[in-house]
Amino acid sequence: MKTKSFILAGLLAAVSLPPAFPAYAQEQATINPVVQETPATPALLVLDQAVAWALENSPALGASSARADAATASQSQAGVLPNPEISIEAENIYGSGPYDGTSSAEYTYSVSQLVELPGKRGNRVRVADAEKTKTHYVRDAAGLDLIRDVTVAFAEVVAAQQEVTILEEEQKLATEVRDSVVAKVEAGKEPPIQKNKAEIERTASQIALDRARRNLSAKQQSLSSLMGGKVGTFIVAANSLPPLSQPQSLESYRVRLDQTPDVKIIDTSVHQARAGLSLEKANAVPDPTLSFGIRDSRDNNAQAFVAGVSFPFPVFNRNSAGIERAGHDLNAAMLDQRGAQLSLEAVLTGVYGDFSSAYGEATTLKATVLPGAEEAFGVAREGYKAGKFGYLEVLDAQRTLFNARKQFNEAVLDYHRQRATIERMTAIHAGQHNDKGNTNETVKN
Repeated sequence: MKTKSFILAGLLAAVSLPPAFPAYAQEQATINPVVQETPATPALLVLDQAVAWALENSPALGASSARADAATASQSQAGVLPNPEISIEAENIYGSGPYDGTSSAEYTYSVSQLVELPGKRGNRVRVADAEKTKTHYVRDAAGLDLIRDVTVAFAEVVAAQQEVTILEEEQKLATEVRDSVVAKVEAGKEPPIQKNKAEIERTASQIALDRARRNLSAKQQSLSSLMGGKVGTFIVAANSLPPLSQPQSLESYRVRLDQTPDVKIIDTSVHQARAGLSLEKANAVPDPTLSFGIRDSRDNNAQAFVAGVSFPFPVFNRNSAGIERAGHDLNAAMLDQRGAQLSLEAVLTGVYGDFSSAYGEATTLKATVLPGAEEAFGVAREGYKAGKFGYLEVLDAQRTLFNARKQFNEAVLDYHRQRATIERMTAIHAGQHNDKGNTNETVKN
């Protein structure tokens, strides 16, 4: 029974989680990389460190920030006035008769300025401003994607570590059972075939353990890649994951959708398309050009001011096609907005169902199935030693126990996957990668 108690205590210690999960603090973005100190002592990595380091070193997030900066520059450029033009004209030069040479020349020095009519510069700025806002929301969405991906990858490493622990214990118990069976076979209490079965079971558990170790290495590499690589050898702290907790109501998640960067991207696209339509309508009216200058006559040394105004005559180009295109763009953006709202609500409902199911499965396994499997295996093992049960009963109880452990491990992993997905959809961690003018408000978990 001591072995049973040890197994149960070890399992509960491996899956127990802290009472609260701290928010990703902004100052953790400066956390140093996880570097292995010595080959024998891999570093211990917690989830906050993994997220902070990924946000600091992600090439994709850096590219999104660069695009946001570029859009900010474009916004500034959109409000710049057109440059004036300086012109110099010479008349009555190098002709014939009295116009031979430059003695009768007339020189005109003038400055002209294109005057944009109302609605053009303002709408152009509004289009650029919407583009800037949209790229900032895209950057925010990329940050939330990264937090989700790192959290899932971290949970997968935790699950892979736990699987190795389970299979190591399974292999140890299979060896102990094999030795017990061998002793009974040698004592004539069991047929020789039972020895072969026990050896096959032990070999199968060793093969599964080797496979689990390779899977753990692959999951660690995936997490390391999300963190930017070059983080050394590490193990992850299971208790830094959020605890198994009852999901909030579906409505509490649904009300967050309107504040997510995904919805705001679509909303901003509508504003941009509306400003674009106004701009195209304004562009249908040509802008005048004003000019002012001085004319200098060499033949009589007389000078005079000159002034002028010119208007393009809209005969061939009235920008009707541009207005039509902008109208279609606005209609498409509004339809996308409606479609996105319906799609997000449908996806959220499905994810919430998976989240709730994963929580229910994990808590049921932890509260009922695992203790029962532990007890059944302990009874079967002790009964086998006392001669009350045969080897098949022990083997069946052993398989039931480790299948329950593996099922619980998978259920916990599914819980964290679904939790990370729903938190990404509802921007639970918005604002935790706030840098260079994040446009999202902070939503605390």
